[in-house]
Amino acid sequence: MMSPISAISAIFFVLLATLFFKIAIPPLNFPRNIPTIPFYVIFLPVFFKMDQVELYEKYLREPMEKYGAVKAFFGSRWNILVSRPEFLAQVFKDENTFAKSGNQKKIPYSVIATYTGDNVISAHGDIWKLYRTSLNHSLQRFNEAPLWKNAKKFCQLICNQVDVASGSTKVGPLIQRLTLDNISEVTLGFDFGTLNQEKSSLHEHLLLIKKQIFHPLFLTFPFLDLFPIPMRKEAFKNVESFRKILVERVRQNMIENYQFEQTDFAASNLIRSYNAEKINYTQLTDNIVILLVAGHENPQLLITTCLYLLAKYKSTWQQDIWEECKRIVDGDSKGLSELPLLNSFIFEAVRMYPPLNTIINRKTSRLCKLGHDIVIPKDTYVGYNNFGANHYRKSWGSTADEFQPQRWGSDIDTILKTWREKKTTAVLSSFHGGRRACLGEKLALVELRVTIFEVLKQFKLSLSPSWEEKMTPGGPLCPLNLELTCERRT
Repeated sequence: MMSPISAISAIFFVLLATLFFKIAIPPLNFPRNIPTIPFYVIFLPVFFKMDQVELYEKYLREPMEKYGAVKAFFGSRWNILVSRPEFLAQVFKDENTFAKSGNQKKIPYSVIATYTGDNVISAHGDIWKLYRTSLNHSLQRFNEAPLWKNAKKFCQLICNQVDVASGSTKVGPLIQRLTLDNISEVTLGFDFGTLNQEKSSLHEHLLLIKKQIFHPLFLTFPFLDLFPIPMRKEAFKNVESFRKILVERVRQNMIENYQFEQTDFAASNLIRSYNAEKINYTQLTDNIVILLVAGHENPQLLITTCLYLLAKYKSTWQQDIWEECKRIVDGDSKGLSELPLLNSFIFEAVRMYPPLNTIINRKTSRLCKLGHDIVIPKDTYVGYNNFGANHYRKSWGSTADEFQPQRWGSDIDTILKTWREKKTTAVLSSFHGGRRACLGEKLALVELRVTIFEVLKQFKLSLSPSWEEKMTPGGPLCPLNLELTCERRT
């Protein structure tokens, strides 16, 4: 007869073997005619000095370009990851089969799901349509004045922080402060306060919970949030507190000051929907939070990338774009949108380094076929690799990995037409596609143009000699800890 200790050891061994089998080997009903990316690949940046671009080149590019889709482990489960444009176009078009299923459904027990909840990005079907109706108009027609005002404040912060000896500064934290104030003033109707003061209580709270949410271990294995781990219990508490404080700030400014009825902020329209009982308080909170989260993080990444590329190509693109921008006066957003060099530069930056590299938030509602012969089971999570799609050689040619803004065209009409065509055909997927294309694209592009204009108006940029040229190792994609030398223009 087996002793109790031996029995416990045997059970532990079985559980460990089962866990390893689940992590190391894809489900047996997954398609056999596409390759499997080894499960350990996702962990490599944690242990080795490797960024996302290097990881893609070494482990993903060959199988993804050959097959268009692979099996990949992420977020405690195996997924199908797509990069070929025709597959992406199918996923974007067939919204009912490849249904949106965000963290609120995928890992509802996690800290990150508690943070963003059920929102306009993650929701599906009629709920998504309801959210979209509340938000779409105000995200397409917005007050641009705060963007111009804050760009000037941002440049002043750069001046204040530049190291006297080297002339360089780490711009990442400053860019975050800029984008937080931009999104709060343009969509939420209040000033986050990060550009006017060194320390904002709401900003400090946000920085704290972001560290807790994006802890590599718990982000990779979110099921650990099911256990009573003290640091995760603290994370849940801090996230709930931040959500409550944020919504109270919005409500206080708009309701107690009687502003929301006379304004067309995105938050105003959400409050109207809540007062009309179209959405409940949790849904109101979820969508206010996602406006702040997506509305500051994605522009932050794109601005970082653009400043990096301007500094890297300072004698060519930076100089030429500044010469083009000289004729524009402050506040002329329309004029900026008609500049060929500026816009082709931005579009190429968005192509080269999409802010969200890998997105896995769709779940198959039935047994289906991707392309002609990739059979995907029901309830399988399907995601896409934006970097892979944007660097797909059959779409972009032999120069797919080269920064060439001229590929978009030489006149603004051609540039804008090419931009629309590439998005429509899913050759470019940075802003997603189909009916679920990013609602904040217009706002993000205006913010990019205004910020670049003001920065080039005040500074000549170059890469700091002490900065190691490297991209982020995982998650959001942009230059890691970017440090620039900023020389004032005379």
